[in-house]
Amino acid sequence: MMSNYEFRETGSRNIERDGEQVRLVSFRGNSPIEGDDRERLNIDGAIVVQITEYFQAGIDGEIPELIKNKVVERLTARETENAE
Repeated sequence: MMSNYEFRETGSRNIERDGEQVRLVSFRGNSPIEGDDRERLNIDGAIVVQITEYFQAGIDGEIPELIKNKVVERLTARETENAE
């Protein structure tokens, strides 16, 4: 579904949710440009992740992959809810 999208962090900050500190990560996902096709669907959004998960992804250079996984997980959950 979104395996070809490129995700990048556009900003992040710590927030409190249910008494716990978590990281709010804003992002942009760009669809790939294929040939001379000018039609594109880009995604802007924000996800909430555990602070330790966020910083470990940063150390490993995998923040784009963390974002992609969270977005796909969220979209898959919505598809399942809509199917029921």
